[in-house]
Amino acid sequence: MLQYTARRLLITVPVLWAAFTLSFLLIRAAPGDPVDIMFGPQESGGGVEAVTKEQKDQRRRELGINQPLPVQYVAWFGRVLHGDIGTSFKSRRSVFVELQQRLPATLTLAAASFTIKVVVVVGLGILAAAKVGSIWDHLVRLFALVLIAMPSFWLGLLLLWLFAVHFQWVTVAGPATPQRVVLPAVTLGLVTAPTVMRVLRASLLAELGRAHVVFSRAKGLPEHLILWRHTLRLAMLPAVTLLGISLTYLMTGSVIIESVFSWPGVGKYVMDSIQARDYPVIQGFVLLATAITVFGNLLVDLAYGLLDPRIRLGTAGQT
Repeated sequence: MLQYTARRLLITVPVLWAAFTLSFLLIRAAPGDPVDIMFGPQESGGGVEAVTKEQKDQRRRELGINQPLPVQYVAWFGRVLHGDIGTSFKSRRSVFVELQQRLPATLTLAAASFTIKVVVVVGLGILAAAKVGSIWDHLVRLFALVLIAMPSFWLGLLLLWLFAVHFQWVTVAGPATPQRVVLPAVTLGLVTAPTVMRVLRASLLAELGRAHVVFSRAKGLPEHLILWRHTLRLAMLPAVTLLGISLTYLMTGSVIIESVFSWPGVGKYVMDSIQARDYPVIQGFVLLATAITVFGNLLVDLAYGLLDPRIRLGTAGQT
C-alpha cells in the first residue's frame, strides 16, 4: 500500500508541470495587458498625458513581461523550483503570503459546504432508494432536478435576497465569521449535491437487487439491517468518487460563490486577479488547485481500499 501511494505521488510531478505550463501559456494568450489595466488607458488633459508610454514600458520591464515568452517561462519556472511562486503585480506582495492569508476562509467554506452536501446526499439518497416509487422518491428526484437546472449564482442571489435583505437574519459584509458562512455554504453544498445523490440512489438500488440481498430477505432480516450492513458500503463506492472530486471543486472552484457573497477567500481574490491580469496570482492559484485536485484523487483511491476489501487485497498483492 505504501509503494502504491508513493507511485501515485510520483505521477503528480508531470501533472503539476503540465498544469503550470498550460496556465502560463493560456493566461498570456488572453487579451489584455496587465500594465494597461493597472494604469488605465492613456488620457490627454490639457495636452499632458496622465501616464506616458515610457512609464508603461518601464513598468513592463520591472515586471519582466516585456521579454519573449521562452525567457519569461524559464525565469518563472526557475523561481518555482526554488519555492518562489511570484509577486503580485497589483499588491507587490508575495503570492504565497496572499494565498496563505485567504486560504483559511476558503477552507472554512469548503468544510461547511462539504458537511451540508454529505448530509443531503446520504440522507436523501438513502430515502429515495428505500422508498423507491413512492412520493418521497419522486420529491427527492424532483428536488435534484431543480438544483441541477439552477445556476449556482442564481441560487446564491436568491438566498441572499431572502435571508440577508428581506428577513435580515444574516450579514454579507465583514470578516469570515460563522454567521456569514451559512449562506455560501448552503448554496455551494446544494448545487454540488444532486449528481452524487442520484448516483447513490442508483447504486443502492443496484445493490438491493443482488442475490445476497435477496437471500438476506429470505432469511427474514429486516430491511434497515440489510440496507445499512449489507448494501450501503458497496453502494457508496461511486458516490465516494464523486464526493472526492467535488471536495477539490469546493476548495478551488468556489470562485463564483465567493464573489456573490463577498467571501474573503481565495476564490474572490483570484477573480479580482483575473480581471487585473495578475499573472503570478493566477499561476499560484493553478499550482494550489492542481495540488489539491491530485491529493483529493489520491484520497479517493485510498478510500476505495477502505470501503471495499477486494480493492485493498488486490493492491496489496501487486505491491
